[in-house]
Amino acid sequence: MKTKFITSIKFLIALFSVSTSFPQLDLIFDFENYIPGQQLACQDSINWTTWSLAPCDPLEDPIISTNHSVTGTKSVLMKKDNDLVKLLGDRTAGIYAMSFWMYIPNEKAGYFNTLNTFPANLTEHWGMEVYFGDLTQGQGRLLSFNPATVNFTFSYNTWFMVTVMVNLDTDMARFWLDNAMIHQWQWTRGVPSIYALRLAAMDFYGPTQSIQDELYIDDYFIWDGCMACSKPNAPTNLTAQQIFLGYAKVNLIWQDNSDNEYAFNIIRKNGLPNDPGNYQAIGTTPVNITQFIDSNVVTKATYTYGVLAYNNLGYSDTSNFATITIEPVTNINETNAPLAFHLEQNSPNPFNPSTSIKYSVPESGNIRLSVFNIVGEEVAVLAEGFTQAGFYEVTFDASNLSTGVYLYKLQSANSVQTKKMMLLK
Repeated sequence: MKTKFITSIKFLIALFSVSTSFPQLDLIFDFENYIPGQQLACQDSINWTTWSLAPCDPLEDPIISTNHSVTGTKSVLMKKDNDLVKLLGDRTAGIYAMSFWMYIPNEKAGYFNTLNTFPANLTEHWGMEVYFGDLTQGQGRLLSFNPATVNFTFSYNTWFMVTVMVNLDTDMARFWLDNAMIHQWQWTRGVPSIYALRLAAMDFYGPTQSIQDELYIDDYFIWDGCMACSKPNAPTNLTAQQIFLGYAKVNLIWQDNSDNEYAFNIIRKNGLPNDPGNYQAIGTTPVNITQFIDSNVVTKATYTYGVLAYNNLGYSDTSNFATITIEPVTNINETNAPLAFHLEQNSPNPFNPSTSIKYSVPESGNIRLSVFNIVGEEVAVLAEGFTQAGFYEVTFDASNLSTGVYLYKLQSANSVQTKKMMLLK
């Protein structure tokens, strides 16, 4: 659970860094507590700032978005001229890893850097810079040292994890994309008189002129001390259960036994564990997410699954294996499925203290129905998770809320609809 993860982060940071210079010890940001459509640093100038040290600047300070997210419903949207900075405390010793999930829409571009010194002086002391898609679609480039430029590829329209690890004790840095290390180099670039043996800040910027910048950031976290100095423990208690959501799917659930994983990889093979054939990677979940839905299955087939945790040092051992045979889907009638994704007006409206909300989902998938107050704070979640195609109705009880206007939002992977309702007491 995320609560367990955050608690472990706080404990280990306190253990490894008694007198921390970080703004606070809660060094994971999923951006769920911020207001959508408003600027990030303007809402939280303790943890975030801009290149000019000017939170609320109309150009530099980016907004919180609900367009895409890894977990929850929110992320940070970086566009052209946005220049967001995460201060890292001017560290001069120790081992640190800054990780976050990134999403770049097709034909867009993104950029970030990590700084030895901030505010930067006239020589702009970057420990490294990374460009995504600014010159060639689907290609990124790391600017560091020996060689000066390292090229790599990335995927659009999907979340992928980025990690920068800096070892100030050995003057070494590494850059990772998902579970693959792209490059390792000397952090001071061979010129420590210019590039200080220091970790100062991470900067996200929208610099591109020829292509529109559009980069989403979610689940940003900082590993402090030796939390990323060992491989994670293997997951256990993996189970596989067939679920019927319009067609057969397999729901995988496992137990997380590590506090230093970056993500989980799910593997699968056709047949029983000892049958011929190899395991293939079929998906990834973010840190601390211990559930995965496999929808690419056919009836009467047998599958065996395993899960591995990984971080910058490699993979854990494989979990126990879970085997399942897919039964024919006989209890689902798709002919009555709705033709459109639709959120109806609540009834009655105005209401006191409860009201009914109807909605329709044309295809099975992950949905979320939530309620917000007028300033954008989420006050209730009425439905969440994978849902079979069909027509639905829920009751919203607002007994604990005050009179006023509220928004309710239905969101799927491809659609979002929002309506207003009035509570009168």
